[in-house]
Amino acid sequence: MNIACSSILLSGEQPEPKNRPTAMRYAYLRPKHSQHMTREEILQIKSLSKRSERKKRGLFIVEGVKNILELASSPIELERIYYTQGMDEHIPEQLIPSSTVLSSKEMERCSQMKTPPGILAVAQIPNRNANQILQELPNRKLPFALVADGIQDPGNLGTLIRSIEWFGLNAVFVTPSTTDPWSTKCVQASMGSIFKVPVLDWTSDSISAAASLQNFAMDLDGTPYDAVSWSPGLIWIGSESHGLQEAKQIEHEKITIPRFGRAESLNAGVAGSIACAEVAKSYQGT
Repeated sequence: MNIACSSILLSGEQPEPKNRPTAMRYAYLRPKHSQHMTREEILQIKSLSKRSERKKRGLFIVEGVKNILELASSPIELERIYYTQGMDEHIPEQLIPSSTVLSSKEMERCSQMKTPPGILAVAQIPNRNANQILQELPNRKLPFALVADGIQDPGNLGTLIRSIEWFGLNAVFVTPSTTDPWSTKCVQASMGSIFKVPVLDWTSDSISAAASLQNFAMDLDGTPYDAVSWSPGLIWIGSESHGLQEAKQIEHEKITIPRFGRAESLNAGVAGSIACAEVAKSYQGT
């Protein structure tokens, strides 16, 4: 895994001496032992709670030991780890040079969680080619991806990302009206799957690339999912309250999950997961 420390460090630090070994360069930029962060540094990290800042800077926040260990074992580039006293035992030894110890008060100001877990990381949002993934989809063993269309709840989106990894689908596309997958709530809900599954923006260019694929849209008035002839393509999941939005711009087949009880609807996370399970079962052994 590549570790890039420079982009999160701000002005006011001494210039780095030349000809130092790599590990020594990291240690010089920020010593491991406690040192108060500047107000500007804290504001830079806190600003990543805003979607606009995450998009602008290409960075997001990861909190908690399990998530950071998952992040460290993924291809995503980690900028820096921040932790409170005693949490360094959870940091892989090779990442200690790119880590900063904070006071509890500093961690409270940086964390986006009500109860800070005592360790957070700043990482780079991966830049992936959406059209390439769409074009290569028919050649995959399980040739399906999911499109989250207008889903507003980060917990539902995180659940879908987790289900995609579990069932072996290839990617999650998020439309402009969908909640940000790189928010702390969504990252937490994905339980580390967002570091391994390609998560990409759905754009106007994606529509033409998806035209050669079959598009299946979850809808109350569709064909029962277990009666569908599945072929390589995209599964569209809309929000429970507003339904599908971007899917209206592309030809699609409506599919539904039969209702046997009295509930009015299923939430997006449950509905999408059931659809993923069905296509995985349909293609098992093919």
